[in-house]
Amino acid sequence: MVLFFSYLFYPITILYSIFIFCRNKLYDYEILEAKKHKVITVGVGNIKVGGTGKTPHVELLINFLSEKYNVGVLSRGYGRKTKGFILLDENDSAIKVGDEPLQMKKKFPNIPFAVCENRNKGIQKLENLYKGLDIVILDDVFQHRSLHLDFSILLTEFSNPFFKDKILPFGLLREHRKGYKRADYIIITKSPKVISIGDRTFFESRLKPKKYQKVFYSSIEYKNLYSLFEKQEIEDFSNKSVILLTSIADNTPIVKYLESKTNIIEKLEFPDHYNFTEKDIENIIKTYNTKKQEGSIIITTEKDSMRLIAFEKLRESNIPIFVLPISLDLDVSRSNSPSFKQIFIDDVRQSKSYGSFH
Repeated sequence: MVLFFSYLFYPITILYSIFIFCRNKLYDYEILEAKKHKVITVGVGNIKVGGTGKTPHVELLINFLSEKYNVGVLSRGYGRKTKGFILLDENDSAIKVGDEPLQMKKKFPNIPFAVCENRNKGIQKLENLYKGLDIVILDDVFQHRSLHLDFSILLTEFSNPFFKDKILPFGLLREHRKGYKRADYIIITKSPKVISIGDRTFFESRLKPKKYQKVFYSSIEYKNLYSLFEKQEIEDFSNKSVILLTSIADNTPIVKYLESKTNIIEKLEFPDHYNFTEKDIENIIKTYNTKKQEGSIIITTEKDSMRLIAFEKLRESNIPIFVLPISLDLDVSRSNSPSFKQIFIDDVRQSKSYGSFH
């Protein structure tokens, strides 16, 4: 049935492909102008629809760039019910600013975060508000050709790379695979922790990076669980049965991780960036009370926690809900090479656009 509808919309696919191709060529040949800004712009994005792990990679950039530079972050704020430019506050809600920007703001309270659909206007606002701003990191901007990026980072999953996919609706690509050539860096996300040289060579023979592109591999590292509502942390939960609650694009990695640690007795799965309702919360509470065993807990993601924490009914239920945070282990393509942090910092330092700061 899915294949039938794909072929039914084939003419639309052709028109869409032609439109995207022509649009990109107009920017490639500078017939359409991409706006440059005073600050250095660093974009993190992908070619495919769906999650490739942009948020933890943005957090990684914030961590080491903010050691040397004044950094700001701009996002569209996917899933928010507001419009226009909003400067984030730690006490904002996910409905107002989006779950991922709020998640990062809580982790980096001293970093200016903003959301705005129009990225150029958003950057200008940040420049006006923070005169000493050096760098603005933007997520999900790979297709925003009207914005000039000084550094473009393309993410693609190890298990489902863009070069194996097709353009919508036959696949999940937002544009033709050749769009990857615009990236300065390519990070293969959700990679195995150990990848042999042979596997890397084979993967990159399919990826076909250009000489100017630098390739890295990132893998997920799970941290200690912490309580959604109380100051409690769990290091070992192997003796606890788990109800997994997620509303993310792909929960396969977290499922595999939890299954390696304990028993998952129920999965509550919602669409990506889903805005929970009071009825949903009632059902979550009911499911826990029905399915729970001795020592049962609910585990959710950091992104989902930004939306769940707003429900007082969930807090009052006293159900043990824990958040599973993640970080990244980022490796270079070839052994005996400098780290991603060192390479990226050096590139920023040597950037002509950044010359005025040195």
